[in-house]
Order: sequence, then structure tokens, then C-alpha cells
Amino acid sequence: MIRAALICPDDRVNAELEAALPKIPDLEIVRVLTSYPSPDELLRTIRVRKIDLLLLSVDDFAQSEILAKCIDDLTPGFPVVAISRTDGVEVLQKLMHLGIREHLTSPIDESRLAEAIADAGRRLKTHPVSAFTPADLYTFLPAKPGVGASTIALSTSSALIEELGVRTLLLDADLAAGTIQFLLKLGSTASLVDALTHASGLDEDLWRQMIAKWDKLDVLHAGELNTPPGMDVPGLEQVLFMARSQYEVICADLGSQFDPISVGLLRESRRILLVTTTELAPLHMARLRLRRLTDLGLGDRVSLLLNRKVRSNVTDSEVENTVGIPVSHSFSNDYRRVQDSVLRASPVSQNSELGESILNLAHSLASHQNGKEPSLHRKFLEFFHIPHAHGDEVVWRD
Repeated sequence: MIRAALICPDDRVNAELEAALPKIPDLEIVRVLTSYPSPDELLRTIRVRKIDLLLLSVDDFAQSEILAKCIDDLTPGFPVVAISRTDGVEVLQKLMHLGIREHLTSPIDESRLAEAIADAGRRLKTHPVSAFTPADLYTFLPAKPGVGASTIALSTSSALIEELGVRTLLLDADLAAGTIQFLLKLGSTASLVDALTHASGLDEDLWRQMIAKWDKLDVLHAGELNTPPGMDVPGLEQVLFMARSQYEVICADLGSQFDPISVGLLRESRRILLVTTTELAPLHMARLRLRRLTDLGLGDRVSLLLNRKVRSNVTDSEVENTVGIPVSHSFSNDYRRVQDSVLRASPVSQNSELGESILNLAHSLASHQNGKEPSLHRKFLEFFHIPHAHGDEVVWRD
């Protein structure tokens, strides 16, 4: 079965395709857009819906060229069938330059449409396009409240997207005491609790409305810290599936408690970043957290982050002996810069010793890069969709 998406703002051409596409065997139209989406929206749709083939109207060549180049940059060889009202050498030359091999003109010839899709299916079998790699999940676990895990998670997430160009989601999963909404002054946007509550109906459009933006960084904060009952792992699985299909890295800021949501995220983590400071109480709690993680079978995934390190204080070897694992990354004690970042509602500046240490951590996370979908069998017309407004025009509401 070939899973296809159609992007066409032309009502007449859409009507022709509505009549022709259902007659083609082994083809499922899982998404129809009646206006050109942004590149990010298209990539999100391809990832979430597991699209194999794109039917793309090229009458607005400037818009379609942006989308075609975006797809080719990310997954070279991704099959695209171009559709237009006009023909001619100039159109064909432009399409060839974009690497598009199939072109149909309106009125649509049903036999040619079927042949083009069959050719795309044969190419997919012999030369499958590279699959999108699900996002790596990194969880930041504080040894105890107040050790600065949220600051490190926030600044690392920002460094990943701003400095390294890695598509990143910052997820505040501390449902009892999350601070990301306050630190970034995000206002009344949707939260992780909202996403968990509506997990069964979560799709890429609802997700886009829920996500808050801080500059280039996507953020899903913890909410109002009054977690309702029923926040369980099945809903988390749907939320993680949606997130992992759209990003390269997810940084999850956890609380220090081992509630079901936190444990679910810890089990899905590529690395668990256990954050402590050099004081005796956090070091003692870090050792207990490591013991609990080992009991959960996750001990081999833990890396130790030593925050607020003072040169005259305890040595790394003393910390390692106390906690039980080596120190992976250290961060200087720079109270002034951290407070300045809070006042500016921004990550820690990269132009500092602390900022450089955070960037090094971001590099280490980026260096690692190399669920069940809801049924989408519906009538053709039910897939016609006009994307939601962009930016601040839409605020998610229950």
C-alpha cells in the first residue's frame, strides 16, 4: 500500500483527482492540503503520517519549489508527482531541475495517473527512500530540587537548535513543580497535561497548536502544576510518538520524583542525565537516584552532570566515589549569569565558561544522531484541509 499526500489549491484539479484516485489500487490518500503548507508543516505531515508519495500542484511554482527542495534535501529520491494546468518545455525543465520525474496536466488522464503512481511504487520497492529517524530522548533528572537541572535542560535545548541546527523539543515533564513556563515567560499556551489528556486524538495539526515557541525552540511546558488523575503511560506513548516523529532531539526536564510519567520517559531515554551539585545532600540523593535507576534496569544509561562546580570544592574523583559513576560534564558556578538569564527569559549566554560547557553537552547529544498510528481510512473529501493560521494567530484552547 502506497501512502500518499496531495497538495493542491486548485478546486477543479482537486475534483478531477477526487474522481480518479479512488480507482487506483494499493493507494491510500492519507492527507490532502488545499493550500501550500510551510516546509516544517510538510515534513511534520510526512513523518507523522508515514507518507511514501507526494502529489504536488506546481502551478504556483515558487511555493512548490520550496517544498520540493525541502523534501529532496532531507530525503533525496522521495517520489513526487507534479500536477499542473499547463504544459511545455519550460515547466518540464524546471521540474527536471528539481528532480521530479513525473508530471501530469489537467484534465487528468486516469490511465497516466495510475501509471505514474505505479512507477513510483516500483521505484520505492527497488530504491526505498531513507526512513526518518525518530528523535533521541534525553531526560534531565535532578538529584534533588534546586540543583539547576531545568537551567541546564533549557540552555542545552537552545544550544541544540540555535548553535547546531538540530530540530529540538524542550519538554517540561515535572508536573508537580515545572518551571520552564515561568523561565521563558510562555504565557497561557497548552501544556503536557493537555497533550496527555487529548492523546487519543493527537495529530500534527493539534500538536502545532499546543506547542509554544521560544525563538526557534519548540516547548511543551508542564502546565498549572495541578495534575489531574489519569495521567498515565498509554497517553504518554501517543505523545512521545507524535514528538519523536517530528524532531531530532527531545530534552525532557523531569522532577526528582519517580512518578509514572517520569518513569515512562526514563525508560524511553537514550541517556539519563543525572544532575547534582557538590553539596553533600545532593550527592547523597544522586547516589540514591542511581540506585533506583539501576533497580529499574536503567543504570547503564545514566550520565552524571556536576553543576555549580567550584574549583576549591570537592574533586571530580570524590564526587564519582560518592555517587558511584564518573562525572560526564561539569558546569561552573556562575550565579550572576544564571540570574541574568532568568530576568531576560533566555538561556545562559554562550559567551561564558558556563555557556561553553553547555554547548559541549549539546554537541555530545547531537553526535548520537545518525507507535501505532490511528486508522486513516476515510472518504476522500474528509481529508481536505486548510492549515491553521501561523504564529500567534492560533492559541490552543480546550
